[in-house]
Amino acid sequence: MSEIAIDFLAGTNLSSKLIDWFGGGPGYSHCASVLADGRYLDARSDVLSGVPAGVHIRIPTTEKWVRKQRATLQVSAAEYQAWEDNLRAKITDQYDKQAILGFLEGKSIHTAGQYICSALAINAVQHISRSWTPEHIGFIPFPLPVPAHEISPNAALLILATAGFSIGPVMTP
Repeated sequence: MSEIAIDFLAGTNLSSKLIDWFGGGPGYSHCASVLADGRYLDARSDVLSGVPAGVHIRIPTTEKWVRKQRATLQVSAAEYQAWEDNLRAKITDQYDKQAILGFLEGKSIHTAGQYICSALAINAVQHISRSWTPEHIGFIPFPLPVPAHEISPNAALLILATAGFSIGPVMTP
């Protein structure tokens, strides 16, 4: 068996606190898909340790956080590979700064082909869900009642929990 894992992090800076608050906090301001080798594949608005903004692979130890929680799902090796391949296909896509402004303004301002962290994570699980029935643990339908680019990290964690992902304990540094 393989494991899909997504880390949810509460960041330390002002923009993280705003995302957390406007996303239904207190909770999380960022989520990152965890590859089998432990690295993150996520979407960020900023340069982090020399890795550009947008969708990229990053080293988890470069993240600053005050709280973290992991959602996991046991899957077959083929399902894991389809999930990772879908994420990797988006590497170098831009970060959707307009979608974040939409959170703050209370409206949808999405740029097609660009991602915020939670949309990237949810879309990757929706991608592999296409081959599952609704009774399958981990199934997330497409479309959801709320577009992925309007889903906060807090809401993404709730979606994964409802779909049957195991939710680990809250960790602090």
